[in-house]
Amino acid sequence: MMISYLVVAFSIFVTCYTRSRNCIDDFDIDIKESQGYNYPIPHSYESEYWSELQTEYKVTRKMSWSRNFYIFGKFVDESAAGGDDTIISAGLYRGDELIYKTIINCESGTWENWILDKKTEQERILLHGKINKTVSCKTGDDFDLILKNDNDRLANWILNAQPLQHEVRKFSKKTNKISEGKRQIRTGILRPKVKVDSKYSTFNATRFEFTATGRAVFDRFAFGQCDAWPKNMEMQCQKVREWIHARSKANMTEETLAQLQSTPDANFTRGLGTFGNNMESFIPTCLTKKYFNWFQGTVHPDRETPMYPGEPANKEKRAYCCCTNMKTGRVFEDDPEKNCISTPTCITLGWTCVRAYDPVVGGEIYEEGKKEH
Repeated sequence: MMISYLVVAFSIFVTCYTRSRNCIDDFDIDIKESQGYNYPIPHSYESEYWSELQTEYKVTRKMSWSRNFYIFGKFVDESAAGGDDTIISAGLYRGDELIYKTIINCESGTWENWILDKKTEQERILLHGKINKTVSCKTGDDFDLILKNDNDRLANWILNAQPLQHEVRKFSKKTNKISEGKRQIRTGILRPKVKVDSKYSTFNATRFEFTATGRAVFDRFAFGQCDAWPKNMEMQCQKVREWIHARSKANMTEETLAQLQSTPDANFTRGLGTFGNNMESFIPTCLTKKYFNWFQGTVHPDRETPMYPGEPANKEKRAYCCCTNMKTGRVFEDDPEKNCISTPTCITLGWTCVRAYDPVVGGEIYEEGKKEH
């Protein structure tokens, strides 16, 4: 039987966790009540909080703040399934009305994305497809489902690094960069072909609900403008790096992947390109397979990070740099106010984060290096 309950968001905006960086919320779900969750989206009733007007270079435009929804779970044995089919569903809602949801059926090996039609106000399928071989619904296996919400009509579902989307569109648009009195044109922009053309925009959503039947149960949820990864990956920096990369917007060629075979990133996949979660530049950097670098120069930004005009050349500047715990990857001393600043300021001040360097870990790395040589 499916159980649903309500959670209230307690966390402050820049809370950082062992298994995520800069999320608004990141919490475990009680396994006894793990087949339904109704999450009230923070600031959902504040007009244009997630989408507002900004002026750059004397040009006013609508700026969207992307959001990340992370669901983690596992498949239990048949005795706990109660005879029901194993189905996972998650979606954005405005009150009781659907905006956008996905339904994953493990029995049929299929997925469907649904919206609320503007004209008929009836729910209808927007996209559908097959679950690929990288997604397993076997007992004991873990699963993760991510919704990357880029703007008011763009949202991508990702199941175990498989995008539940297909086909892209290419277009050009005016940028905020002015040259000789004219706004410059950026060409070759790629986006998912299908827009979420629902009755309400994705930023009108007041809640995010996810439910499961059969053998699927949830054990954790995270939300924010952030990166998150599975639990219990302390001292496994390279695995965290690979996990985030596989779900990122990276779009590597065969040539690039071949060049990585002699590096610690030999297990990298292509990435998901247009259908990915976050930019690959925000992936954690590692000192070894076990340990995170104590200095992370590009941590995922949020609404508090200053905007830098002149896209796309200056996009990498819109990030945080953070002093980092070398074992867990979390912000040093769990204090982002003290240990994170904007990347341009970080460069100007010459931050090196010496205070976050762990000499015990450094000694271990040194001894291992001597053995290898």
